[in-house]
Amino acid sequence: MGGFLLEKFMRLTKTIKEAIHAHAKSAYPNECCGLIIDEDYYPCDNVAVNPTEHFEIGPKDFARAESMGQIQAIVHSHPNGNAEPSEIDRVQMSIHGIDWVICAFGYHADGKEYFDVKCHKPTTYQSPLLGREYYHGVQDCYSLVQDYYSRELDIDLPDFERADAWWEHENHEPLYEKNFDKAGFIKVQDKNDLQKHDVILCRVGRTHHVNHALIYLGDGTLTSEKTPNIVGNALILHHPHGGLSVREIYGDNWQRRTALIIRHKEFIK
Repeated sequence: MGGFLLEKFMRLTKTIKEAIHAHAKSAYPNECCGLIIDEDYYPCDNVAVNPTEHFEIGPKDFARAESMGQIQAIVHSHPNGNAEPSEIDRVQMSIHGIDWVICAFGYHADGKEYFDVKCHKPTTYQSPLLGREYYHGVQDCYSLVQDYYSRELDIDLPDFERADAWWEHENHEPLYEKNFDKAGFIKVQDKNDLQKHDVILCRVGRTHHVNHALIYLGDGTLTSEKTPNIVGNALILHHPHGGLSVREIYGDNWQRRTALIIRHKEFIK
């Protein structure tokens, strides 16, 4: 999207607002999504796995949009919510560098509908390592490893395309096991030889593959952001599916789930 030309100001006309309103209402309780192109609203299909909580505009809609004119804004709705950007919205806005129009649509307790719409300019934003919201592929357990290594250690790790719940499919390639060496990691032979910054790969829930990453912190401290004090000397940082990123003890429960421990080559003695 970096090649799209952007206007300095996005004007929401009555016609655009009415079109967004109609789309949000018809999509409810799912999130609607679309694009504003040359002062017109173009509804798109929401191809997200969980469309009641997130939106995703498919590549076909974006490809078609490129031939239609100037993309001025990305639009989506917050069913039963407000018109302010969520944490994930702010991250995506920062990445795409284009205006976002967010509309709130829902129903009051008395059955009357409400609607609000706002345009938001993209700003630079990065989610905290601790307490960030979950969105697979954008802010998930591997994204947390990437951001931790970038902010805490100034080490850039490659990204890998991944669909949500890939680990539930037996014939899917084992993403962690196949790619950790490409990211500069080496398997630690002794699971008791844990060092700060090691990544612990686990099997969690219904899975055919290793599907979750923990970052071993030891004393739990972070240097790139202020965090509350926490007691313990065997602490991990991780981002559970659907929850907020947390620190906790690397206890028996996690040790039983551990499949392998990997260490970045920068820390191999």
